[in-house]
Amino acid sequence: MFFDPEPFNMGLAAIQWLLTLCICCGIALAVVVVLSLSVSGVSGPANVWRAVIRGVRDIVDMSPKRIGAVASLTLKESLRRQDVLVGVVFVLLFMFAGWFLSSANVDTPAKPYISFVLTAIRWLILPVALLLSCWGLPADIKARSLHTVVTKPARRSEVVLGRMLGYSSLMTVGVAIMGLVGYVWITRQVPESAQHQLISRVPQYGQLTYLDRTGAPSFSGINVGDMWDYRSFVEGNTKAAAIFTFKDLNTNRLSQDDQLQLEYRFEVFRTHKGDIEKAVQAQFTLVNEQSGLRVPYPRVPFEVKEFADMQARSAEDDGRLPIITIPRELTYTPEGELSSKTVDLFEDVIHDGTLTVQVRCVDQGQYLGAARTDLFVRLPDKTFAVGYFKAIWGTWMMAILVIVLGTTASTFVKGPVATLLTFAMVLTGLTLRPFMSGVLEQYQQTGVVQGGGMLESAYRMVTQMNTQVELPGGFLTEAIQWIDDRMLQGLLLLQNVIPDFTHFDMTPYVANGFDVPWNNAMMPSIATTLAFILPALILGYFCLQWRELEAK
Repeated sequence: MFFDPEPFNMGLAAIQWLLTLCICCGIALAVVVVLSLSVSGVSGPANVWRAVIRGVRDIVDMSPKRIGAVASLTLKESLRRQDVLVGVVFVLLFMFAGWFLSSANVDTPAKPYISFVLTAIRWLILPVALLLSCWGLPADIKARSLHTVVTKPARRSEVVLGRMLGYSSLMTVGVAIMGLVGYVWITRQVPESAQHQLISRVPQYGQLTYLDRTGAPSFSGINVGDMWDYRSFVEGNTKAAAIFTFKDLNTNRLSQDDQLQLEYRFEVFRTHKGDIEKAVQAQFTLVNEQSGLRVPYPRVPFEVKEFADMQARSAEDDGRLPIITIPRELTYTPEGELSSKTVDLFEDVIHDGTLTVQVRCVDQGQYLGAARTDLFVRLPDKTFAVGYFKAIWGTWMMAILVIVLGTTASTFVKGPVATLLTFAMVLTGLTLRPFMSGVLEQYQQTGVVQGGGMLESAYRMVTQMNTQVELPGGFLTEAIQWIDDRMLQGLLLLQNVIPDFTHFDMTPYVANGFDVPWNNAMMPSIATTLAFILPALILGYFCLQWRELEAK
């Protein structure tokens, strides 16, 4: 599993959300005022102001009873239209999926079953959420059935929110049923020999630094020629080391088991074949930076399993990564001494909840590759159901967000256009959003983008100019760079408007036997969904307010 989860900064996200909301509302208000001047003359801004005041009052004074009535009506209409027949497709998939899934010649036999279930649920729920939210309101407007609702005391804001709640209720039931059926199917279909892989491991990652071959601190290790710089390498039989620093360890909880588990996965780069039947060896050293205590553990170097058959491993290590269990009492021989000493892991080695682990490669001429997630403290495991239903929660959050976006789109365009618009936002959030974030991160850090912006990239392609060659000076170059700079600044705002749907896919965690972390996956998914509810409600209210409801 190659990923490097970063904590979600809720405070910064809230500030960005508030700034984006204010900027978008300001831009929308300015555009509407300009349009009102062209349509109604000098009285246009006053009309806009009265509409804004009325809208704020309608949104603030919404009635829960009327919202519940609209939601109940929406739910009944959806059931009457038989929009939930996709469940039949779901059942058929699970009836015959076992024919096409095989655990043979797979390192983790349970992984294909878990990935299939979570992926199938996500992509079956998506079209249902799209059709429900994007076609319901336009169909009612066309049939003029909505006209009987808006003539009652129900406000348009209550109609929009009630629609969202009604569709969300139906999706909640659908996701819950699919999740339960999927869980039972996984536990029954996974082979008996791989049942121990149905687990949710809880890792605690540390910070990674390096020492070079002379023992001096280094920003990174050695690049052995890989295009992917996910791992850096340390040279064997030298002072080079990868240093993992784990902070804020709960020593009280760990000391209850009188042990600490380190799970690891390193990569090896051989400069010569050596004894190919013998694995490259590495050594852990537990370090207390405050007292200078250094405890090698295990006492002898261990083998890095380059080509280990993971299916042949015992059930004790879950058929996955190698585990080193460090006991509370450690006996070692200090360097330069003959007698052994015994120290307490939680009192002498770990200081103020901080543990430092140095990893060295023992074999000369060989290299050991390490990334931040290649070594972690394995906290007490959770059951598979915990991680699985957290992933189902992510799917439910995605369905709610699609319903919010689709319902909003249906307030100003018809069903087919609303469907295409919402689906385009989903695809953009799944595929283009990560690329956009990488480009904008580079622009914010350096002020430039490799290869230039859109116009500069087009100019280079037309002229077949290498990205390392500077553009010729002149007015055209300055104009291109100025326009690209304005477009990149616009993308900084646009990236906060397009939801990041990658937060909702928690399949990699569960399929690889990890618990879904709250601060890295759960919180971003919840925050992303909640962030769009209020803006979507405001936009949907005003669009529905100005739309001719009786139009066919």
